[in-house]
Amino acid sequence: MSSQARWRTALQASLPVGLGYLPAGFAFGVLAIQAGLPVWLAIVMSVLVYAGALQYAAIPMMASGAGLAAFALTTLAINLRHVLYAMPLIPALSRRRLARYYTLASLTDETYSLVTTMPQDRRAALWLPVSLINQGWWVAGTLVGALAGPVLGQHVPNLDFALPCLFLILAIEQYRASRLWHPVAVGIVALLAARWLVPSQHVLIAALAMALVWLAVQAHREQGRKP
Repeated sequence: MSSQARWRTALQASLPVGLGYLPAGFAFGVLAIQAGLPVWLAIVMSVLVYAGALQYAAIPMMASGAGLAAFALTTLAINLRHVLYAMPLIPALSRRRLARYYTLASLTDETYSLVTTMPQDRRAALWLPVSLINQGWWVAGTLVGALAGPVLGQHVPNLDFALPCLFLILAIEQYRASRLWHPVAVGIVALLAARWLVPSQHVLIAALAMALVWLAVQAHREQGRKP
């Protein structure tokens, strides 16, 4: 695949993510400015941190002057799932050191969803351009939100709902690509159980439980295939 074809394919694949990242990044820019953060800091966060849920969580923490330990624990709790995300994509890592580090650092839920629905022989070629374009959508949304958000934000309510909608779309695309209902069932059961047992932390607990159950299922399958 030529370089031009790679970037064109990556752009086409990332369009659904862009439709979610632009308003979600815009909402982050608006909230950051409303919390008293400077424009440059909101943009730097989207460039260097680039983690939607963590960036949203960091706004009230920075506004209240939370300590470094609180930031570290919050970052670990929210982004721990990315370690599990990276495991099935290790074979697709670039041999170039800088590209390898960037693709791992910029691995988001949406990028993972896109890359894992692609044929395995194309993942290595498309992972880097998809990651760069996806982050470009997010940074562009943040920039517009930080600059024009205080005015436009009053006329466009419920912007923060764009990200959940995007997750739903990507989940549907994942199912259409793999036609596996087991991960869906595991996810629903884990979420309901965690919501009942630990309501205040149900999302994180559900994500960890779902990952552990699915790893156990995969290990059982691999064991069954051995002679």
